[in-house]
Amino acid sequence: MTALAGNDGRGRVRDNFNLAAAGLAILHLLLGVLVFEPTLFPGGDNAGYLIIGDALRNGEGYRDLHLPGTPLHARYPPLLPLLLAGLGWLGGVGVAKVAMLLLTTASVWATAHFGRGWVGPGPALGAAGLLAVNPTLLEYGHYILSEAPFTLCVVVALWLSRREDRTGAALAMLAAVAAFATRTAGMTILVALPLAWLLEGRRRRALWSGAVTAGALGAWALYQRLAAAEQPGYLAELLLLDPYTPTAGSVGFAGLFARAADNCWAYVSRVIPETLLGPGGAGGGGAALGLVVAAAALAGWTIRSRERLRAPEVFAVLYAGLIAVWPSVWTDRRFLLPLAPVILLLALVAVWRLPLPAGRWLKWAAPVVIAAFGVAWVTDTGPGRVACAASYRTGDPCDPPANASLYEAARWARDNTPPGAIIANRKPRLFFWYARRKGDLYPFSGDPASVMRGLEAMRADYVVVDQVSGTTQRYLVPAIRAHEDRFEAVYVGGEPPSAIFRLLPPAANAD
Repeated sequence: MTALAGNDGRGRVRDNFNLAAAGLAILHLLLGVLVFEPTLFPGGDNAGYLIIGDALRNGEGYRDLHLPGTPLHARYPPLLPLLLAGLGWLGGVGVAKVAMLLLTTASVWATAHFGRGWVGPGPALGAAGLLAVNPTLLEYGHYILSEAPFTLCVVVALWLSRREDRTGAALAMLAAVAAFATRTAGMTILVALPLAWLLEGRRRRALWSGAVTAGALGAWALYQRLAAAEQPGYLAELLLLDPYTPTAGSVGFAGLFARAADNCWAYVSRVIPETLLGPGGAGGGGAALGLVVAAAALAGWTIRSRERLRAPEVFAVLYAGLIAVWPSVWTDRRFLLPLAPVILLLALVAVWRLPLPAGRWLKWAAPVVIAAFGVAWVTDTGPGRVACAASYRTGDPCDPPANASLYEAARWARDNTPPGAIIANRKPRLFFWYARRKGDLYPFSGDPASVMRGLEAMRADYVVVDQVSGTTQRYLVPAIRAHEDRFEAVYVGGEPPSAIFRLLPPAANAD
């Protein structure tokens, strides 16, 4: 009878935990609906994923339909485009956005269950609660980007890696492969699992999982080489001083350490508070919060590593190291987000280990206070997003003004330029999505002659002067001014104004 009562007690605890985890996931879903934004993310990557998804669904292959010549795509791994290809049969952008919200909702639920087995039920529910109201996860719950599926794949891989049976290990590796097939940075979880199993003394498991890792990395590298051998590889791009100013050159070995130090401080002082509190969170003491959270996470990692070094601890080091050496212009919330569940779990482990009596109230007070900021962000942001969604349904999208102006120019180009026209612009994927006209980036060069050579090599018929990026003023506008006789304005509109110029042949100089 005693044993039965104990089992019943454990069953009630398990049921209560499952109910709490499901409740937090539902809370995230509801908040995600309140801050749901129907417009496209203005960065352009989302349009890139959607374009490849369209190509796959239409039987055109894994191709960049927006580029002249529609070459094979070799930058993004294929899982998200494949998902979007399938979702395209059900609907358009709205369906894809809803799918992203469901994925972030699943991440909240999976974090609770992963954390329960790793650090205990208290920190697990605390971390899941913080994620449920987290402004960054809520934002990426309606962006058609890799953050939502990648974060979920990472959490699931770490959760399953703790299972002792072979089936669990196989499923963990499957999730890790899915993470890598979603984003190249998933190589960190692919390497973390076999390395952790090797450190645990599980040689056979480390051997076959290492073979899977090598196969996945090798297959993608081979495809990239065959599809686009002329494109710079992942390492070459990582070593650039500034991907948006290629002429600045690459960073040396010593420079990587300086970059890592600068990026680590940026993540601690700015990105962590903005991730937890929302945009602007780095001000008003936000840097102090970032320091406290980072110190607590480091303490939690030390505690967990002393007990046993397993996949989550190894992954934390590998992924943090990777984003630390990335070009500084990419130091952003979106790249920290996949690590956020692990950071929160580790930080709460340290809080839960505080000696009494301080730990008695701090262990819940700390996450509750941070969660309150997340709720405040939703309260502040929600009404505007609801109004945006209502406006969108009436045919009046609420895009940022500069982007709305660019999209207006794209629609003009769709209706007033030949179907085969090539239009160079700063956002060729977004422009194609609205204009259905191929084009590419204008050359990022301060030399007007080099820009002109690049436009001619592209066989551009038109160029777009937009207000969405400073690179247009830095590179394209000087080339237009230096060769005014080669450009004819055919469209000016929007607020702030966007302009489209027809590129005239060199023979026009003789007129």
